[in-house]
Amino acid sequence: MSLQNVTLEISLKPFRDTSEGTAREVCTHLFTQWLPLLRHAERVSVLLWCADGSEILDYRGDLTAPFEWARYIGGANPKAHVANDPEGLALHSRPYLYMENPPVFTYGRLKQLVRVIKQVGAEVTGKPVRVGETFDPGPEFAKSPFKYEKHPEICMGDTMGAKSFVCSYATLEADSEAYAGFPEGIPGATPFGTFLGRQCRHFLRDLGFDYVWLSNGFGFGLEPWALRGAVFDGTGFSVDRIDEVREKVLAFWRLFREECPDFPIETRGTNLSTGMDLSSDAVPLRDIYQGGFGLEPPPNSPWAALNHDFGLELVGWMSHIAELPGETFPFRYYTHDPWWLNSPWLDRYGREPHDIYLPLSVSRLDEQGQARTPTSILFLTADDSYGDLPDQVPNEVIPHILTGRRDAPDAPGPLTWVYPFDEYHDWTFGRPTRVDEVFFGDWFMRGAVNSCGARSTRACRLTQSSAPGTCGVFRVRHPVLWPRPRS
Repeated sequence: MSLQNVTLEISLKPFRDTSEGTAREVCTHLFTQWLPLLRHAERVSVLLWCADGSEILDYRGDLTAPFEWARYIGGANPKAHVANDPEGLALHSRPYLYMENPPVFTYGRLKQLVRVIKQVGAEVTGKPVRVGETFDPGPEFAKSPFKYEKHPEICMGDTMGAKSFVCSYATLEADSEAYAGFPEGIPGATPFGTFLGRQCRHFLRDLGFDYVWLSNGFGFGLEPWALRGAVFDGTGFSVDRIDEVREKVLAFWRLFREECPDFPIETRGTNLSTGMDLSSDAVPLRDIYQGGFGLEPPPNSPWAALNHDFGLELVGWMSHIAELPGETFPFRYYTHDPWWLNSPWLDRYGREPHDIYLPLSVSRLDEQGQARTPTSILFLTADDSYGDLPDQVPNEVIPHILTGRRDAPDAPGPLTWVYPFDEYHDWTFGRPTRVDEVFFGDWFMRGAVNSCGARSTRACRLTQSSAPGTCGVFRVRHPVLWPRPRS
């Protein structure tokens, strides 16, 4: 399929001062180094990791006001004790400034940067360029008094320690301060979806953003990284709460879209799969996809670079694209990490392209049985933890991306996974429920994929179908580098 979009994700760290000249210099470097890939795309996007989304929550409509931004290496809001670190020096124990005297960003300077990105991007690439803003529910990227001091009631998830993650269906307590969307303050019991949606509408419009990215499973349940969740405690399922939680999840999407109806939404999704999300958190992915909410489905999880669980990455992605809210779906690759002092292409992957070729060999079959491949490619991120943009990474990664696209599946393979997308939803929300079978099914397939990879020097090529019943196809095409299990 045609490559409709390439997204370059980037933090504010490369912009070591807030002048327009520096912004133009950094943007020229960014677009030029990725140009060999960008020329194949119809459109270019830049996804800005300004902070953690608290810049949206705190926005009061004043462009001269400064905002807290992600200028740290390490966790900005430590929420859990780190073992064997008595002096509290580990990156998970405390944050470190990435440079001495980092610049102060105001909302006005950010608006200027968004304008410069679009101008320089169009000049260098000759393509239309759009800019996205991120909202993350967790504590990692920037200090957030809104989440952890003023409104800790919205932090219902324990993903990175107690009360560390914002839950999309939380409600806010009363707040007398003025915000862009709430100039008279926040009334008590305001749904978080209402508050975030209205704040997004003002923030995105005022600063010139084109879309919003909901990060780290936000909108898809209470515990986006965990096996346990709102309806599964690790030993049993609270089947009497499934319908209640389902309605809470859907209410977030409805309320958000009532307040922010026009801006496109892109999603990170959870690190898990459709069946896992259904059985742990009652996430009604089918209803979200069919709800007309104007969102892109989640890409593959970057977790495989961290935990070598490629079965979970691939099964999770295939289960999320078995059905689609539209006609397109993305692939995402983990090149740099601007927060945790690693660059996966150079260290975690060791410059081996297995996690390019494996996901890029995934396709889905449409109703006519035609193989469909990702229409959008995202790179997390273009800059590293120090705000550098090393040419080595795009120079080495782009040829593998182009090879993976050239060798993409064009027909069904010999082994088909019929993914029970509708059945899993019916088994979770039906009476009597079969949610335990839903929990088991995707974990079994994850184990099967990992077992295949661990026992063979040739990797299974995986494809996915959206025909009624939805199918995924395992096929062997050619040898690729598959990491051996570590002792």
